[in-house]
Amino acid sequence: MAKTPKKENALSADLAAAFEADAGMGLEDVTTSDMQIPFLRIIQALSPQLKKSDPAYIEGASQGDIFNTVTNKVWSADEGVSVLPVHFVQKMLEFVPRSAGGGFEGELSSDSNDVRQAVRDKDTGMEVLPNGNELVRTAQHYIKIVHEDGSIESAILDMKKTQLKVSRKWNTLIAMQKHNGSTLPSFANSYSLTSIEDGNDKGSWYSWSVKLGDPIPDMDTYHECKELHTSIKKGELQLAAAPVDLMVEDQSSSEEVPF
Repeated sequence: MAKTPKKENALSADLAAAFEADAGMGLEDVTTSDMQIPFLRIIQALSPQLKKSDPAYIEGASQGDIFNTVTNKVWSADEGVSVLPVHFVQKMLEFVPRSAGGGFEGELSSDSNDVRQAVRDKDTGMEVLPNGNELVRTAQHYIKIVHEDGSIESAILDMKKTQLKVSRKWNTLIAMQKHNGSTLPSFANSYSLTSIEDGNDKGSWYSWSVKLGDPIPDMDTYHECKELHTSIKKGELQLAAAPVDLMVEDQSSSEEVPF
């Protein structure tokens, strides 16, 4: 006797059709300001992701691992994560010093008088604005995470302090990729991001390591990256500063080191 097809298979097909027909329903009035953009971060020794009593704790995570701040997905330090770089911008971020309570104050223009007048504190290594707040120069790489199943996901990778030298090296590596003498789009190739132990006389931490990966896999992925880049350039998608409490940054000096 022939078996009756399982009901869940037919239901799955019906649901698939309904999902396609009603794509985006319920999200009509949701804008980018109503959503949290994931950041990729490295787990450091003092990160809340390692403290069981902290709401940010991630079970099974270890120092040096890479994680998504929204989904809490973790990639090991050695295996790392594959990404496609879509857009780059340097931001000038103002923070209240931790000694005064801490907190993010806002973004400054790179050509503002406050930025020009910032001076480096000899004791902390931080740049200090005329009002006493700290200036943190932050390199933001807007990326597409490439998952093992081939799907891609938008995220931001921000680098500051000693990580700025890694950012400059990455941008240079991207600019070196040519075809028939012309510079390729930044997302023409993927890049493997891992973390390595680093340090100086003030302590140790884990830093980003970037290596050239494989060419972009297909045209669909290419067009999705291009659409995201275009949206950012048109101002349709604003790049926000990461919440200051997402991670404990490295304890190193902020003195810039040329790569």
